[in-house]
Amino acid sequence: MEEALEDAGGTLTLFQLCARAVTANMERLEEDVWGLPAVILQGILPLLNIYYLERIEQAAVKKGLSTQSIWCKLWNDIMKSKPSRFGTVTCWRKKFLEAFFHNVLRGILDVSSDQRLNDQRFSPLVHSSRHVSELTICNKQQGVSELTPAVLECLTQSVETLKFLHLRSSDPNTQKSLRLLLHHLIHHGQVKKVSVLSWPCPDNQLLVLILALSAGFWQQPTDVPCKFCLETPRNGGSRTDPVNRPECDTLPKAHTGENEEETGSQSALLSLQPLNISQNVATDLGKSKGTRAARNAPSRKETARNSSLPSAASGSNVSSTSGEGLVQGPALQRACASEPSDLYDFIFSVPPVGEEGNTTAGPPLVEDTSIEAPFLHNAILFRSVRALNLHNVPLALSTCRSLCHLLRSWVSLERLTMAYNDLGANITLVLEALSVLSRDPGCCLSVFSMSDFTTYIPTLDLAHTLLSTFPGLQLLSLSYDLEHQSDKERPGGAEFPENHLKQLELRFPQDPLQVEHLVSILKASSSLTDLSLDNATFSCQEDLKLVLRAIAEYNTGLRRLSFHDMKMTETHTEIVHMLNCSSLEEIKFSFCRLFEKESEEFLAQFVSALKRNPSVKILKLCGNRLGNDGLCVLADLYAADSLSTIHYLDVSSNCIKPEGLLQFAKKLEGCGEIKLRQLSISQNLLDRDPIMAHEALQSLEGVCCIVSDNWTSTQAFADHVSVM
Repeated sequence: MEEALEDAGGTLTLFQLCARAVTANMERLEEDVWGLPAVILQGILPLLNIYYLERIEQAAVKKGLSTQSIWCKLWNDIMKSKPSRFGTVTCWRKKFLEAFFHNVLRGILDVSSDQRLNDQRFSPLVHSSRHVSELTICNKQQGVSELTPAVLECLTQSVETLKFLHLRSSDPNTQKSLRLLLHHLIHHGQVKKVSVLSWPCPDNQLLVLILALSAGFWQQPTDVPCKFCLETPRNGGSRTDPVNRPECDTLPKAHTGENEEETGSQSALLSLQPLNISQNVATDLGKSKGTRAARNAPSRKETARNSSLPSAASGSNVSSTSGEGLVQGPALQRACASEPSDLYDFIFSVPPVGEEGNTTAGPPLVEDTSIEAPFLHNAILFRSVRALNLHNVPLALSTCRSLCHLLRSWVSLERLTMAYNDLGANITLVLEALSVLSRDPGCCLSVFSMSDFTTYIPTLDLAHTLLSTFPGLQLLSLSYDLEHQSDKERPGGAEFPENHLKQLELRFPQDPLQVEHLVSILKASSSLTDLSLDNATFSCQEDLKLVLRAIAEYNTGLRRLSFHDMKMTETHTEIVHMLNCSSLEEIKFSFCRLFEKESEEFLAQFVSALKRNPSVKILKLCGNRLGNDGLCVLADLYAADSLSTIHYLDVSSNCIKPEGLLQFAKKLEGCGEIKLRQLSISQNLLDRDPIMAHEALQSLEGVCCIVSDNWTSTQAFADHVSVM
């Protein structure tokens, strides 16, 4: 007792002494502690280390106790950093343990540094792994080789997103461990999304490894066999019951918190029979009927190769549930009807022989052998991910071809995001592969996003190709800064096909766009709810007026509209008309020079239209030269006779001075209770009179939340000189 008193640096109560004794003997008293009354348990919780604190969670919840404040304190004490989106953390327990796992895995957190983290009876990685829903692998994949089977078991059940960040080449042993990790998490686990980010000089072999396993391909290594694969019988029988698999921890069953429904789903997933790619994956690869007719009989090599393969008939009853199965049903049906020569051409790219003995030129994607081994040769096809994100990962020609080979049969893919991959002219390879994919009955691609510095296909022509190929797309996002000047004449302005787009985001290069193409896509996209046009350059303001009229006429279901970096000084009538006849909920005009000409009359009409429109909730007007007078007119949105429900207002970068902000604040005070909840006033001229600005901010803080900054206006004086 004396030691306890000395450690505490003061007198301890009897309860505190007892609580310390209990927490020091949790190994023996754990279940008894769970049964303590809530008032006693509440005093013990802050003294537990992270392992017992996590294990006691359900017992605490049942007694009406929350551990969130304890986990939040642990975050502040241990992580010593502000988490992203600080105000939106819904579960500090998961937040802490997920970060704890990554920090221990990378060797940047020593558990012996804090007694709350150190307990010899528990494995830090095993204990925290069940809370990892997004696994991030960095640099040289540190720690991957040290993941034990018990940790892999837990990660297989919890991880839904795999993120690779700033990758670097690694040694063969690490890559072998990474291959096994990917196989567990993707093919036998719950991973739905794979992201590869910020890899300026990718190791092509490592990148293709990640892509191939993400697409579902796997070749069982002989030296490190996969336990899950061994448990999955190939004769249609039932595999080993999952209850015999080791648990993630020694937690008693009544307190594991496992979802029985999810466990059953996982068991069903693992019992599905994998298919041999040699019989089932190589199907119609987009070759023309003429090319198919030219090879109506397999070569001797193909005949010999296929005759040695086991029959795939037993796999004909394999199906998938909710897109999570090993193989999609339609893909399997398509595979069973494939020609025996397709796979050989697919992997080894042996073109057919023409009548004169010369090889017949085929599609560019079957001219490369970059992924002939080890991923596709005699590989097994398992479940593949639903979303793939390649951001700032330059793709060499061989790697691009490898990706395209995979895309052709990636039927489970729902979301494909490619950003700053330096594709150049190789974009045609991606389009050709997607065209093949689109003809698969099981194709379910609904989101496509592509960004780069330069486009080799005009943006609207690219959009036309994609929507013609995938009329069922829900989201299409294309973003480019420059357009490659080609000597070839652009194709004629074909009409866009009717589609089911809900979200369209287009960032155009600097060159003037073809307005008839833009109007055509708007007319064909009657289901749009989100539209974003960025950096659109028109030959004249009349062209822009045509676009605004088309939006008002054909896109009546729009809820969110965004215009950025566009000259809209002469489209006032069309903007007011659009506001009067729309059901928009969010409007963004940023850096559109909206109030540069005849601003007083237009602003009055603009505010009047918004006062009659109760649907708009968010209004963003940053960078439109609003000025002091314009801001004061906006205050009328909250007048007693206004129907406006705008609760978020952004007037950043609008040349607003302290006196204008103060006048706006005083005017709002006279409106009584208003609906404004958040006001953004960043990058304005508030440093001109700090005292008056402070007074204005104090007045506004009683009305709404203020988003501001310490921006110095002298750095951008020239940008605002015209309205000062």
